[in-house]
Amino acid sequence: MTEDERLAKNIRIREQGKLTRKKRKRQICRVYRVKIDISHLNKAQKTHLKMIFVEAKWLYNDALTFMNDHDINDYDMKVQIVKGLDKDKKPVTHELKYLGSQMKQSVIQGIKHNLQSLASLKKHNHKVGSLRYKSDYNSINLKQHKVTYRFYDEKHIGLQGFNGHIKIKGANQFWNIPGIEFANAKLLSLPDGYYLAITTYCNKGGEQKNYKPEIGIDMGIKTTITTSDGRKIKVLIEESERIKKCQRLIARRKKGSSNRYKAVKLLRKAYQKLDSRKRDKANKIVHELLEHEKIYMQDENLRGWHKGLFGRTVQHSILGLVKSKLMENERVTVLSSNIPTTKYCPCCGKLKKDINLSDRIYKCECGYQEDRDIHAARNMILLSKNTCGTQEINAFGENVRQHKSQDLCCNLDELGSPRLYKRGVVHSSSSSSFL
Repeated sequence: MTEDERLAKNIRIREQGKLTRKKRKRQICRVYRVKIDISHLNKAQKTHLKMIFVEAKWLYNDALTFMNDHDINDYDMKVQIVKGLDKDKKPVTHELKYLGSQMKQSVIQGIKHNLQSLASLKKHNHKVGSLRYKSDYNSINLKQHKVTYRFYDEKHIGLQGFNGHIKIKGANQFWNIPGIEFANAKLLSLPDGYYLAITTYCNKGGEQKNYKPEIGIDMGIKTTITTSDGRKIKVLIEESERIKKCQRLIARRKKGSSNRYKAVKLLRKAYQKLDSRKRDKANKIVHELLEHEKIYMQDENLRGWHKGLFGRTVQHSILGLVKSKLMENERVTVLSSNIPTTKYCPCCGKLKKDINLSDRIYKCECGYQEDRDIHAARNMILLSKNTCGTQEINAFGENVRQHKSQDLCCNLDELGSPRLYKRGVVHSSSSSSFL
């Protein structure tokens, strides 16, 4: 290829990239995970699938060694022989037989992205270390559909350099979606088998039209999620007995032994099952909440809750999963954590400052009282619509009230300005409490 042909090709690639990014803005991105059915693979195919991850580990570690004296940009991505150490720490060489060309590029590109992330953190005065050698490589990016991977039908895929078709389970999640487009995918090696996480794009539309009325959501410790219509959802998924048994088993095994390695694999599998249960429950809760037209929630400092008295309870809940999934939706409004949703009385407009975490019923001097969590969830709807000097509708459907703008602003400013944070620009507050 001549220099002019190469430049013309790069121009075509850039123009095509611009068109693709413009089209992606009108589409919805979703990631689906399908499982590889290894029971339909022969011995050679199973070895091939296993060695892809082994060779990716060899390549990754060899690239880190290369970085000790050279720039990572000078690393040869077409390398066939890499150096490493055996179990006795003696130098050995490995031949890359199973790893495809684009898979090699993905491994090296992953190192470059990690270096950029470390440089960004260091620029913002964070303490950073260096990249470490890996004993396992569990994720390989397949960056191009129909090149690195392809679909033959709903139940079979192919991988670059892999002889034969690979049977999969779970493609019915997306196979019949009209106009779906496949982007990159990730080949995963998890404790219970091999998976393919596929990134897809489809046109917006087809969402549910008849939404339920707007709703407020209060997150807490005693009750995980409380809604403004009185529903209380407590989800606490604790560690199973199998996890505790595997941990005791590992403690009795000698470090470096094969029996310890087998016990560690059992523990990883048990933890993956626990993680699947949490994600399944979180998806069901989020789906139920998104049936409402608008959702109001507060930017709770969940990371700070982990350090408190109820840290173990928060760790075993799914609050973080539910919060992150809701914040991705454009119909969700996130309020600043400084807004006093618990201390504010919707009837008289005053702030009750002497409320403690043990007070489960909110009682105001004006005679109003309500369950603490339901009261906070309803206040999220009220305070999110509050603008000083305008009329407000009481959160419980009572008569329209006219609050004095100065009094209301002063009351709210005592604990922080009532700023709203939309999706994508949510900022954590430096001061947070269990409101």
